[in-house]
Amino acid sequence: MAESHTNLEDAEQNLENAASETGQAVENTAEAAGNAVEDAAEATENAAENAAQATENAANEAGQAVENAAEETEQAAENAAKEAEQATEAAANEVEDMNIFDPAQMIRTRDITGGPVYTVDGENGVANFGAETYETVGDGWDRVGEIEDIILSKDGSLRGMILEIGGFLDIGDKHIFMPVENVQLVPVDDKTYSIAIGQSEEQLEEMEELDEGFWN
Repeated sequence: MAESHTNLEDAEQNLENAASETGQAVENTAEAAGNAVEDAAEATENAAENAAQATENAANEAGQAVENAAEETEQAAENAAKEAEQATEAAANEVEDMNIFDPAQMIRTRDITGGPVYTVDGENGVANFGAETYETVGDGWDRVGEIEDIILSKDGSLRGMILEIGGFLDIGDKHIFMPVENVQLVPVDDKTYSIAIGQSEEQLEEMEELDEGFWN
């Protein structure tokens, strides 16, 4: 009987141990399952955040690309407009160069030489016309001589004019040189010109006479 009682106690102890182990196993299994669910949830959350960040980055890159493309397009349009303007200007210059021999834009020396010389301001002594231009001979201008000749430099630029001042019928007259910056052409008609100067007749008479031998 004593042995049977001992066996029964052992069996109960074994059963209790088995139940305890089973409970622990169930608890461990439940905890592992909970941890797995939590890990899965965290992984899902991280994946969602990463996907959102990737989407935001892609959107930013796309927006920057669109902005860059717009700036490049604007710059290209500006460059094209500038090139077109330069081409138009170059074409206009070519047209102007082609018209350089347009008779309507040219003046022949024969249309100037022999023309009258008028003094328009005898007080200043030096012509200072500035931006003012004369379309015709003004009232009160004094005729003091005529244009004898036109002087050019060897490179073809206009240097000045030889004026015949005073005298009568080529008697008692004198020839003087007047720099081009001190004269202004004034049209008389469609083909001939006079010039306006700032010196008075008295001041012209005091100027050094041109040595005609130098030009012969």
